[in-house]
Amino acid sequence: MPDQVLAYLDICPSGTYADLTIGQGGHAGLILERLDPQGLLLGLDRDPEALATAQERLAPFAGRFRLVHGRFSQLEAALEQVGIVRLDGALMDTGISRDQMLDHARGFSFNSQGFSMKLDPTEPGPDAAEIVNTYSEMQLREVFYLVGRAREARRIARAIVTHREGGAAIESTQELAAVIAASMARPGGWGKHRNPATPWLMAVRAAVNDEVGELTRGLQAAVRSLVPGRGRLVVLTWAGHEHGLVRQTLRRLQHPCDCPPGLPCRCGKRPWVRVLTRRPLISDEEEIRRNPAVRTCRLQAAVATSREERAEQPGEVSRI
Repeated sequence: MPDQVLAYLDICPSGTYADLTIGQGGHAGLILERLDPQGLLLGLDRDPEALATAQERLAPFAGRFRLVHGRFSQLEAALEQVGIVRLDGALMDTGISRDQMLDHARGFSFNSQGFSMKLDPTEPGPDAAEIVNTYSEMQLREVFYLVGRAREARRIARAIVTHREGGAAIESTQELAAVIAASMARPGGWGKHRNPATPWLMAVRAAVNDEVGELTRGLQAAVRSLVPGRGRLVVLTWAGHEHGLVRQTLRRLQHPCDCPPGLPCRCGKRPWVRVLTRRPLISDEEEIRRNPAVRTCRLQAAVATSREERAEQPGEVSRI
């Protein structure tokens, strides 16, 4: 959805922008094309390989961008590192890149022989293999509840534990996908274009990378970093739980007052953003025809409120 992304960012040629999942540098390149020599782009990514790819792809714009290794939640530290005070716009894209999916050693695809699923191999914490082979049945249920189908989540967690009790560890994403698919077998199969394990593998990946927590903290960090009154935030999400989380978070930042309805506000909380998208935007039929993967993509956008709307004093630093 590049045209919609650029439209909602409303790029100022001399502005300062951030691409918080720079990936292969596709969106970053489009932004840089619209910036003049005074403009600057910060590219952030937790995948070191993605940063290396972006560095090469964006070489024609050398001197006009800075790349930093980090997560959504580390945006403010990254801005301080490169000397940026405020952003005129920020883009968050939660999707997995094609390069990551095609790297079978990393385990993101359901036919992968790898079994890590870590976006940043240097980060501490359990990888997919450890979660699947050591978590209790109850812990696995909690991982799979992200998909929202509780009965199936319980069935899949039980199937994994039963497989382990047979004395064999699950050694690849491909093997995990097979265990999941077998636990959900139904007459007639699932059709050649659908693998039933896909959403459940996504849940494991989300647990490995704390994707829900990072998205929540990243939204808050991005909003705090925008220029009051005009800074734009654009978010691209690819799964149902992400669509809902972004929608709820942006609306809570637009209406943060938690006083009882019908009573005067006593909490003093003021709006941080004004939501620009009444409902998440979807790709048109032509874009889906060219790239079927975008059929699940949703775009949501907001603009930062002014200091007056937040009732802030000049120089005051508010926290969400």
